[in-house]
Amino acid sequence: MQNKKATLVNIFAALITLGVQMFISFWLSPFVVGKLGEEAYGFINLANNFVSYASLVAIAINSMACRYISVSYNSNRIEEAKSYFCSVFIANCFLYGIIVVLSILFIGKIELIISISPELVLQVKLTFLLSFLNMGASLIGTVYTAAAFSTNQMQYSSLVQIVSNIVKSVLVFALFSILPPKVYYLSMATLIAGIVTFVGNYFVTKKLFKDFGIEKRLFNFEKLMTLLKSGFWVLISNISNLLLNGLDLLFSNWFISSVMMGRLSLAKQIPLALSNALGVFSNIFSSALTKVFATDGNNSLIDEATEQLKILTIFFTVPYAGIIAYGKDFLKLWLRATEYTESQYTEIYVLMILVLLDIIISTYMYSIHSVFIAIDRVKVYSVILFMASLISMSVTLILLKFTELGVYAIAGTSTIVLGFTHGVIVPGCAAKLLKKPIWLFWKSELKSWISLAVTSTLFGAIKFFLVLNNWKHFFISIMIVAALGYFTLFFITFDKNEKREFVKIIKDKLSNE
Repeated sequence: MQNKKATLVNIFAALITLGVQMFISFWLSPFVVGKLGEEAYGFINLANNFVSYASLVAIAINSMACRYISVSYNSNRIEEAKSYFCSVFIANCFLYGIIVVLSILFIGKIELIISISPELVLQVKLTFLLSFLNMGASLIGTVYTAAAFSTNQMQYSSLVQIVSNIVKSVLVFALFSILPPKVYYLSMATLIAGIVTFVGNYFVTKKLFKDFGIEKRLFNFEKLMTLLKSGFWVLISNISNLLLNGLDLLFSNWFISSVMMGRLSLAKQIPLALSNALGVFSNIFSSALTKVFATDGNNSLIDEATEQLKILTIFFTVPYAGIIAYGKDFLKLWLRATEYTESQYTEIYVLMILVLLDIIISTYMYSIHSVFIAIDRVKVYSVILFMASLISMSVTLILLKFTELGVYAIAGTSTIVLGFTHGVIVPGCAAKLLKKPIWLFWKSELKSWISLAVTSTLFGAIKFFLVLNNWKHFFISIMIVAALGYFTLFFITFDKNEKREFVKIIKDKLSNE
């Protein structure tokens, strides 16, 4: 009972954190674009992308660090947990030292690597420098997130994150309002917020892991190798995701223009916010699938994966259909301070939909991805994703060289390749590994896409009767439309028995109150 309560508290705290992050993201983006312009704004996100490239060297160690510390701690092997803790911390410090040296050399000649307007060169260099410094706070501070994870008290981490986000937004607003606008202000605010996160997690660790500290004698190379072996296929998956989605801004800068890079960066903001929301559910679902497989085997695993897909369909289809139907209207209100033409709004909207399709595909197939984790066949999934990423990158480069598709080739190719991979190959492979008919998961996936098509069509039809020229009208309309959408999904997604059970739960809840 206590475990369930803790889980609910953690989910609630995570959702609050997510809500704060989404609000800040939506508020900050148009504010910063209005102050800097879309070209300069694009370099901020490009700097973050380069940091993610550099972070790949540490993923193999850090992806499994919290898991191993948690297992050791909860098995009462405290010295072993301390050893993992110290080993990861010292290894991260060493890795970051190497990254700092290489990043300084890179930043010194950055204008030779990416296209930058002459007047922005110094500001972009400072932006990249501050971003790499922030990486240090994040990388070295990784182990200080293990305490909340190991004790199942993630509400502390969520609280730290909320405070950090508030500090960041206040600083951004103050810097851009008081001083002449500069590209590096956002990176400076992010660095300070990162330090706040580091300090906050440090004190959380001192509260929950009272006897833990950094001791050289506890460093163990063998434990690092254990982490590396466990995290290798996670590293491959991350490299694959980088090739699929992480090079788009860089390619836009190299092959098209820095202005178009900024425009694509804007188009990605809303889909990425929904991707973060998906992450809240995904961690919970992955754990549930693993537990079901361990206790009840394949059949229960399939039932659980199917039920999870229904939950994801119900929760996310309405927001996805809303963006498809009303995304352009949202952009016009959201980016009202900018001087975009109708065609430019259309361009950003199309790019946003192309990016969104990646997220939709991942959503409708997420529970299937977790099957590979549950049955301990992550290697298979990683290899499939890596091959898809190589194909996607190759096709993108060919299209950029021999066609006039431009940024649409960058945003669209990964969507098509990912769609085929996640929509056809991955569910088929999962079914075969479970020794079931290859079409097993395709049927559930098709229902989700039908739900999206019906909901999007309904929203599009309703749009003819709405006036969406200000935020008040927009939000009122969206709330009404969303209610209709969820009502429609209830009848499409659930079968007769599930509808009956759902109604019974609601009736019981109301009668109890």
